[in-house]
Amino acid sequence: MASPPATPLRHRRTLPPVHELTRWQLIRITVLLGIMTGLGPATVDMYLPALPQLADEFLTSTASVQATLTGSLLGMAAGQLVIGPLSDSVGRRRPMMLGVSVHVLSSLAMIAAPSISVLMALRVLQGFGAAAGAITAMAIVRDLFTGRGASTMFSRLMLVTGIAPVLAPAVGGFMMSFTGWRGIFLVLAATSLVVVIVCAVALPETLPAHARIPARPRAMARTLGTLLRDRIFIGALLTQALMFSASFSYVSGMSFILQDGYGLGAGEFGYLFSAGTIGMIVMSQVNPVLLRWLSTGQVLILGLGGVMACGVVMTALTASGIGGMWGLLIPVWGALACQQLIIPNSQTIALSHHGERSGTAAAFLTASMSLAGALAAPLLGFVGSTAVALSVVMLTFYVLSATATATLIRRSGIRASGGIGTDTAT
Repeated sequence: MASPPATPLRHRRTLPPVHELTRWQLIRITVLLGIMTGLGPATVDMYLPALPQLADEFLTSTASVQATLTGSLLGMAAGQLVIGPLSDSVGRRRPMMLGVSVHVLSSLAMIAAPSISVLMALRVLQGFGAAAGAITAMAIVRDLFTGRGASTMFSRLMLVTGIAPVLAPAVGGFMMSFTGWRGIFLVLAATSLVVVIVCAVALPETLPAHARIPARPRAMARTLGTLLRDRIFIGALLTQALMFSASFSYVSGMSFILQDGYGLGAGEFGYLFSAGTIGMIVMSQVNPVLLRWLSTGQVLILGLGGVMACGVVMTALTASGIGGMWGLLIPVWGALACQQLIIPNSQTIALSHHGERSGTAAAFLTASMSLAGALAAPLLGFVGSTAVALSVVMLTFYVLSATATATLIRRSGIRASGGIGTDTAT
């Protein structure tokens, strides 16, 4: 007897096993997860062209304005630590919807912010809401994929979310020309509202009830203890967090370097910042190609070699003055592109043995990245927002990240000739 037709994706309460999904269903899931994770980059990057204007309007210092970025990252870290374990307990959909709704309301409130301190407090709430999309998207990937399949999916998400840092600074610069910085937050509120509506209609639940972990303090403490005892998890966490520190040094400092140091306008900065993400998008799609022949650990090491080389070249060029603005931009764009070989593979390595607690594990991963970025964001404001200072700071973080990876390799058996990532998608 013929089997009944498959239930359409939108009518399922939970997804079927990944090998039963159609190509169209996989594409839909990828796009939905990309929209969710793209909210975080948009929250940060759309705001960047406005930083110098905020310093002038509120009569405050560069470091104080950069601290609003720190506030958003602290909010993201808090959101990740709350929503990650909660998603392991009640499923992925409800925590995500709640968090993104907070993002909508806080973005609207920021339009009327009367001072830099109020803006900073609201940025914490906005960051909390932005975390919901990213953390549940990571957990959903781990619900559906393992090994190389997970790395490939993370890379596909980077392609989709790569649109956010391409468009966001340009949109921010455009809005600055017509509405000033307040219009940027109106666009962010509208964007997060679209995320809520689309996911409410089209995102299925991926964590069945029988696989959920009760949200009890004792159970959460046991989960945390398990994660902290896992050297692979800790090594990958440090690798990723330090890499994110380098990225956020670039994000927080480049607006001042290009606009104040090289005399560019807000619109010109937005377009150049967007151009720097093209290499990131391309390399995010090179990663799954490399994974056809290399292990996850091998590709991670390859990416680290790339960022180290670019960091050395960038420091040499900016210190000598060779190439001017382009002596900074070209190597830093190369370094950011190479990071796309590091982040998805370090995520796969970290989550490889924590399927049943992937929400909590993903929360600690992403919270560590947010905290690292929060510490790095105001750093250039104190040491000086110059091309040389940025180069030295980024290279320092790259060296520390490579050291963490070397320790991970030595202690956990992830070798350059093989290692984690040789399994396939489930």
